[in-house]
Amino acid sequence: MLRKPLAVLALALAIPVFASGYTNYCNSRYGFCVDYPANFGMEPAPVNNDGRVFYDGEGFRMTASGINNVLDGTVKSEMKSREDDFDNVTYRKQQDNWYALSGYKDDNILYVKSWVGSDAINSLYLQYPTAMKDEYDETVKHLVKSFIPGDLEESH
Repeated sequence: MLRKPLAVLALALAIPVFASGYTNYCNSRYGFCVDYPANFGMEPAPVNNDGRVFYDGEGFRMTASGINNVLDGTVKSEMKSREDDFDNVTYRKQQDNWYALSGYKDDNILYVKSWVGSDAINSLYLQYPTAMKDEYDETVKHLVKSFIPGDLEESH
């Protein structure tokens, strides 16, 4: 008798997770958080726990990471150095404490958004096949919108 109500309760509690389709990851070292699709795989954490890599098996890779800003990089200098990762940059945006770049590398779309502080940098890197742009557009929008940087004024 008790099994059926418990099964219904378990299903009811699980529905919001499946309905949203996303899981939240927060990095304990750098303090940033980002949603990722619940069906994505996640590589093991590196020894220094600076971030994680997520993937879908179809060519989409997301890296969420942090580094200490030991070279005293600025938003402008960090954006300039990151442009070298692209064959062709098609979008650039710079604000007080962050920048975003998008463009192409080989047959892939690259997108990077980094928040730069006096002591730390938090970044979101996305890479996926150009041929699958339409399939990934909504996912990309959600990932970018969900990323919340940690404390950038403290070394970690």
